[in-house]
Amino acid sequence: MTPRAVSIIGCGWLGFPLAEVLLKEGFKVKGSTTRSEKVPVLQKAGIFSFRLQGDPELEGEGIDDFFNADTVVVTVPFRRGLPDPRFYQRQIHSIVKRCEESPQVGFVIVTSSTSVYPAHIPLAVEAVDFQPDHPRARVLYDIERDLLTNKSFEATVVRCAGLYGGERKIGRFLAGQENLAGGMQPVNLIHRDDVVGIIAEIIRQDVRGEIFNACSDRHPARRELYTAAARAMGLQPPGFADETETLTKIVSNEKVKARLGYHFLHPDPMGDV
Repeated sequence: MTPRAVSIIGCGWLGFPLAEVLLKEGFKVKGSTTRSEKVPVLQKAGIFSFRLQGDPELEGEGIDDFFNADTVVVTVPFRRGLPDPRFYQRQIHSIVKRCEESPQVGFVIVTSSTSVYPAHIPLAVEAVDFQPDHPRARVLYDIERDLLTNKSFEATVVRCAGLYGGERKIGRFLAGQENLAGGMQPVNLIHRDDVVGIIAEIIRQDVRGEIFNACSDRHPARRELYTAAARAMGLQPPGFADETETLTKIVSNEKVKARLGYHFLHPDPMGDV
């Protein structure tokens, strides 16, 4: 039996460990990178490597071969420094167009963000009806809708909370900053290992046409978590302004546990401090 082929667009901080998991399970994995020096690194790991660039149109050698896959996973980061958030939407649209043109691609998984939810939602669940409250959220919302209604393939969206793990240490996030707002706000974070685990489980179970929140179980207050994490690394703790009121947004992960049967490896960010 020919192994199922998965192509990962953005085979870096998140995509590379996902590729390693899938390779161990017998999948044929193709991975793209924008950096030529990363190509041999991917090849050494057993990944069929492609140098592709989205600026915003996706270009590169062997692009048709890259999209000769049953499943495409899109982990292209939404850079915060983009002057126009719609640039990211054009990047994703170019990828979608390639998926539509491929005779083989039938399933697309894309990483989105829990920042798509407004800041004033007390409990963010996948089925809640809402309107995005800032331009970046609107871009994410539109991308999700376009993917889930596409007639050329089926799609699943993974809304990731704030990402940490590996070299992304919680203690460095706010260390040394002063007069920060929202000290009592609950934190919505997820470890990279759990995002990889959730996406791998979606592929294993072939769960299509769904939206999943990817967020840890516990939501410590910003002041509690970032102060403890900075001190644990020997860094200057952040300073938070005194506030009497604060916005509360808790991202629920109940669906990913119930629908996929997923058990979190890092259920509490405080446990990784």
